[in-house]
Amino acid sequence: MVDTVQRHRLAAAGGMVIEDVREPAELQDPAWTPLRETTSCAVVLVRAGGFLREAQGQRHFVDSTGGYINALDIEERYANATKGPDASTVIRLPPDIYQDLVAGIESQGSWRIGTSPEFDLRHRMLLAVCRQGTDDFEVSERLQNLLQLLPRRTARGGPGPRPATERAHRALVAAVQEAFNNGHLIVSLEELAHLVNSSPHHLSRVFRRLTGRTITAYRNELRVRAILERLAAGTGNLAELATQYGFADHAHLARTVRQHTAHSPSALRGRLSMNIQARPTGAP
Repeated sequence: MVDTVQRHRLAAAGGMVIEDVREPAELQDPAWTPLRETTSCAVVLVRAGGFLREAQGQRHFVDSTGGYINALDIEERYANATKGPDASTVIRLPPDIYQDLVAGIESQGSWRIGTSPEFDLRHRMLLAVCRQGTDDFEVSERLQNLLQLLPRRTARGGPGPRPATERAHRALVAAVQEAFNNGHLIVSLEELAHLVNSSPHHLSRVFRRLTGRTITAYRNELRVRAILERLAAGTGNLAELATQYGFADHAHLARTVRQHTAHSPSALRGRLSMNIQARPTGAP
């Protein structure tokens, strides 16, 4: 199987390496990759697209509302599940930093993580700083601060559903995530429920129990993060983006983005500029 993933190193500081990883839609293979053993500790944050990952006996759909923790020496594999291109940030960590800031997260039952709008914006601003050629000290400090904001899990109390029911519920949530990431961001709740063979009430209840957020909140996070990715690339005017992502108008888009990020889209376009090109991994 040909590796179609494109990797560019953005920065290296304090033993940590930040990479921009992309897979163009036209090169994606929907089949599962072979099982491979990880060779480094890392935090992977998805910025666009989505895919399935299987590791440590768990299979999750991962998209731009989060990412995952990559421990050392575990077997993993991936499968593409969306039609658009994938883009992620890989933060490779030396063992001491991983133990200090990350190891406690992946040991609490799941390697998948969800990230808040505040975390996502800080992540994207870190990338902008890297592309602007900021000195290693600032990059290292910003990266350390970002890792300290990784969401810490708390144990759930009380008995949960039976294993078969839990698997079915997780599959239902994954089906919703895949539907949204495959171009169904503008459908109604009833249409979404029909797409995943569920009822609106059951779908809403299961999604909120498993993800801790409503379907509406999840959908808005996906829309805002997709818009941030477009703004960072300097593509699309706001009126076009409003139409593409199902907002009533330009003002509705601007209001939603400001609610999630505390900044206007116009201000974010300049702050997240990606005009400075990343250099290929291994370049000096």
